[in-house]
Amino acid sequence: MRGFAAVATLTAASVMLSAHQTATYTDSSVLVTFGDIPSYWCFIFANYLISAYGTLLVFLPRKSQLWQLVVALDSVLVVILSSSCSAALAVGIIERNGIPHARWESIYHQVPSYCARILSACGIGFVGVVIYLLLLLLALQAEFNSILIDITL
Repeated sequence: MRGFAAVATLTAASVMLSAHQTATYTDSSVLVTFGDIPSYWCFIFANYLISAYGTLLVFLPRKSQLWQLVVALDSVLVVILSSSCSAALAVGIIERNGIPHARWESIYHQVPSYCARILSACGIGFVGVVIYLLLLLLALQAEFNSILIDITL
């Protein structure tokens, strides 16, 4: 399951990196890219970091004492991953829909491929969040069961 989570976060970051499109206006063209927004950089960094972490844990032996540390790291990384995905999604929705009462127009009609990639990356990122959350719950359950079994013996 950790392998699927690592692939999901790696894919989300890669899709975000490929988000760019050129918009042509009456007399000029503008390149719209993910690099213009800091929350997208945070999204990419968090997803690559957690993908590397998940890949390393695939090779960690089951009997290792490091699994106790994994529970704490999983909880921190789930929070980092979910917050970076949420920030990127919020900016993506603003880019897609705009803010009419602030007179901030939507850019979706000028660069639909860019917006689709941004929202797809956020969706794939949230799949990674769900998988890592399930892994965290499983790790907590396993850790608490071992504590309860040790106490009763």
